[in-house]
Amino acid sequence: MFDGTTSLRFEVGEPANLRLTLTFSGLPLSATGVEDVADLIEGFQLDGEASVFCDRIGFSLVQIGDVVFYRDADTEVSLPRGAYDRLALLVTDLIQDQRVHGAFEEAYRRLARETRAAAWHPSHVEG
Repeated sequence: MFDGTTSLRFEVGEPANLRLTLTFSGLPLSATGVEDVADLIEGFQLDGEASVFCDRIGFSLVQIGDVVFYRDADTEVSLPRGAYDRLALLVTDLIQDQRVHGAFEEAYRRLARETRAAAWHPSHVEG
C-alpha cells in the first residue's frame, strides 16, 4: 500500500511468521513476529489522538511538537505528524482486510500450539 512518500508492506511467511514494514521517505520501520507486528499496528492507531505516545518493549513513538519520533534498537526516525497520520491510515486499511485477520489468527494458533507442546513435552512428565 502506498501514499506519497509513505508505504506499508505486510508479509506472511511460513511457519505463520508475520512481518510489517512501514516506510517513510525510504526509511523502513519493521516488526517481525505476531506480537511485535501487533505492537507496531497498535502504535500506528493513534492518529485520532491529540498527541502520539506509545512505549513498547521493541520501540517507542513520542510526539514533540509537530514531529513524531520513532525509536527502536537500530533506528531513529523523525516523522512529521502528517506522515504519521498517513501511515496510520494505511495501517487502518490493512487491519480491515479479512486476509490479515486470518493471518493473525493462524499465527496466534500456531504460537499457542508451539507453547503448549513445549510445556507438555513428554520429557517434562514424571512417571
